[in-house]
Amino acid sequence: MSLENEERNSAYEKLTPQRKQLVDKVMENLEKGNLFWSQGWVSSGAPESAVTGKKYRGINNLFLSLIAMSENYEDNRWATFKQMEEKGWTFKKDEEGKSAAKGKGATVEYYEMRDKETKKRFDRSVLDGMTASEQQEYMDKNVYWLRKFYRVFNCSLMDGVPIKEKPQIDINDRNERAEAILLYWDQNESKIVYGGSQAYYKASSDEVHLPKRADFKSMQEFYSTALHEIGHSTGHETRLNRDLSGGFGSEKYAMEELRAEIASIFMEQDVGIEASEGRLQNNAAYLQSWKEEIKENPNALFTAITDADKIAKYVSERERAYRRVNDVQYYSIIEETNAYSEQVYKCCICDEEGEVKPLINYAFADREALEKEIDKVKELDLWKDKTFEEVSIEELKEKGKAGKVEQEKSTEYIKPSELVATEVAAKALPVSMKGRGSESLTRMSDRETLARAEGYYAKDSKFADLYVGKNVMKNIERSESGLMLRLAMFCGNDEEQLLRIFKSSGQFRDEKPNAYYMKLASESMKTIREMRGSIAAAQENNGFTKGKIGINSKR
Repeated sequence: MSLENEERNSAYEKLTPQRKQLVDKVMENLEKGNLFWSQGWVSSGAPESAVTGKKYRGINNLFLSLIAMSENYEDNRWATFKQMEEKGWTFKKDEEGKSAAKGKGATVEYYEMRDKETKKRFDRSVLDGMTASEQQEYMDKNVYWLRKFYRVFNCSLMDGVPIKEKPQIDINDRNERAEAILLYWDQNESKIVYGGSQAYYKASSDEVHLPKRADFKSMQEFYSTALHEIGHSTGHETRLNRDLSGGFGSEKYAMEELRAEIASIFMEQDVGIEASEGRLQNNAAYLQSWKEEIKENPNALFTAITDADKIAKYVSERERAYRRVNDVQYYSIIEETNAYSEQVYKCCICDEEGEVKPLINYAFADREALEKEIDKVKELDLWKDKTFEEVSIEELKEKGKAGKVEQEKSTEYIKPSELVATEVAAKALPVSMKGRGSESLTRMSDRETLARAEGYYAKDSKFADLYVGKNVMKNIERSESGLMLRLAMFCGNDEEQLLRIFKSSGQFRDEKPNAYYMKLASESMKTIREMRGSIAAAQENNGFTKGKIGINSKR
């Protein structure tokens, strides 16, 4: 045996049993032509503790995800035997009355800080009052890390565990969290440039380049590609400062691809995106180099996983911090005199253009009554994710200027007060279908189009419920959009017909401006055209478009 092979085998033998198992599984998958994933493997979310709800990260995340995939576990929760006993849960029995969990435990690892002198768990309170540099110096001298292991079992193997409902995601809805990441990254980190046939990160200009959305076979593939390229961009010197100088075919290049790919998997789990079918094809060029590198140096895999975890954490924390700041809704209560010389109170906010607008379209005789009405507004779907903070009118104007969106003024702008008023009205007074339905359509072509839609969705009760005005999506605007999109599938490019049919439904509300529904119809038609264009492109290219890719081949 050569010295080189001896070193390779020695590195493998020094691994813990868990890490050996992970390396073996990855190598097995690479031999089969894939890395970690299969379609649907992230659908249940990242592995988490069944007791605390805390997500497993890094190596433990991938290890438990791989086990869940191989064992077809539908539950993403795990628990130790001790936790099971404390909760009163038991293992299921097989047909022979034996425990279904026999041989199914998984060993995970974690690190614990210990005091060098006492050998006990480190008490972080001793750092109180120290500067950051003093804290680091103290820890370097007095603290060490101890790696510990514990065995966990998937909740699919247990009886008595509370059922965890999977979130219902409408196929017509885009992933809001993924969109939030893309928006934040484009506006605050690396500019995202759309166009062309290539997906890559350009380090020299700090730009993420992506094909147009319509060029992707699915939204999952678009998000997967975008998150992968965002992962590359974290290597910029102003962020995590990784070496991105490796050229195509080099070891540096291959490892950067590996860490970006694992990072995109972590991010997809975080935002709830299904793995796309195109992943295997997109990464075929790298599989051999990854296989050779991991075989040569098993620790390279764990280095890539650690780096990927840092990437995913960095992106998530930056976006969440930005969202927390921007999720504050500032408002001001104004005291003034009306036309009858009466003292009244109004509540104002700033719109997207930085202009002061009324939050509620009418005044109140006393401040307490207004504050009670503001409390009701906070509970509406439109504002439920906002944190309200009262400021003076001068501060409100300044904040409005700071957050002003530079865009062409639109005649279709809907005042916040109108949105609030219509949502209140819609919740208080359900829309009646009297005088509506197919009978109200005066054109036979409209009736026939509606009949085709009803026939197509005959087995989908959601369409019927949406049509009669039920708030199926638990949000009025989303329910309106859900029905509009479903109808748009059958209206060709005829927006006028789409509006006529929509107005025959219970989702249409006379209180809302017609411009609102015109805009909604236009956006729905655009979405359907993009979807059809994407399908046609995929069929033309047998489901896969080849092209020269920059730092990444994800297309």
